[in-house]
Amino acid sequence: MKWPNREQLLAAWRRLRATVLDAERIRRLVTHNFGLKLLSVLLALSLWMFVNFGERDTEESLKVPLELRNIPAHLMITSPRVDFVDLRVSGPRTLLGRIDRNRLAVGLDLNGVRPGPAVFHVAAESLNLPRGVRVVRINPAEVTLEMERIAHKTVPVHLRLTGKLPADLQVSDTHASPETVQLTGPASDIEDVHAANTTPLDIGNATVGTLEREVALEPAGEYLSFSAARVAAQVRIEEVAVTRELKGVPIEVRNAAERYRVIPDHVRLTVRGPKHLVANLELDEGAVYIDAEGVGVGAHVVKPSVELPAGVSLVTLEPAKVQLVLSKGKRSSRGHG
Repeated sequence: MKWPNREQLLAAWRRLRATVLDAERIRRLVTHNFGLKLLSVLLALSLWMFVNFGERDTEESLKVPLELRNIPAHLMITSPRVDFVDLRVSGPRTLLGRIDRNRLAVGLDLNGVRPGPAVFHVAAESLNLPRGVRVVRINPAEVTLEMERIAHKTVPVHLRLTGKLPADLQVSDTHASPETVQLTGPASDIEDVHAANTTPLDIGNATVGTLEREVALEPAGEYLSFSAARVAAQVRIEEVAVTRELKGVPIEVRNAAERYRVIPDHVRLTVRGPKHLVANLELDEGAVYIDAEGVGVGAHVVKPSVELPAGVSLVTLEPAKVQLVLSKGKRSSRGHG
């Protein structure tokens, strides 16, 4: 091989300076269609970054819902629920971006489990991940569920009252509809519940009459439920009942065809009723009487009848029975013939 001499090299250098290294020529090459050239460079750089960084492995954290499937109808879960598992995955960014988070879930099949603790392993194979994405970590890797038999029980509804009535009023009766509800829950918890309590019903501003309200049932426990959430409550408000003794009340004899005597001719009454009726009660004449119609001559042991105002009831009558003596002759006044 023959190397160029000095003159040939100098001639080649002069041609290079006149063409490739000419400053004006280089400037024209750079500035001609500068925008298009710059865009081309940027596109090439973006493509290079996409190819290199998109294919580079990276890690990402996902919160994946836990789905419990095929829970036996006679069992329920009584342990704290695990609703999500934390997933750490690794792979190219392009593949990680293809993960459909709305459809990603961890399913646990509870078919065939029995009462007691049930341990489930959260397997990465159950996840629908794109090929090339690896599961780095699952937390928790195991899920323990406490299963218990479901029981049912009928319990009465207990109406709870709050508030203080005025001194002259009282609750005479309460009623709830329905009167009983069905309680459902774990067999071990259901045994300790004997009634369904309502939320307190305030009667502090109630007046005489029937107070009607719809009230909710208080929860019986975390895993217990009632067949009804609310009940209709009725509370009967009446005046305070008082008792009073009336002494020396005369006995009247009605429809006597003969002379008569009553032994004794006075009785003692004990009555009960609303305070405003009983406190100032004055019995009408003949409120205690004996109907002698059809009664023949002779001595008869009879029970006097008592007429009281509406709302007032008879507690005791002493004596409970008296002697009515009828004799021939002109009818006389009460007590003497």
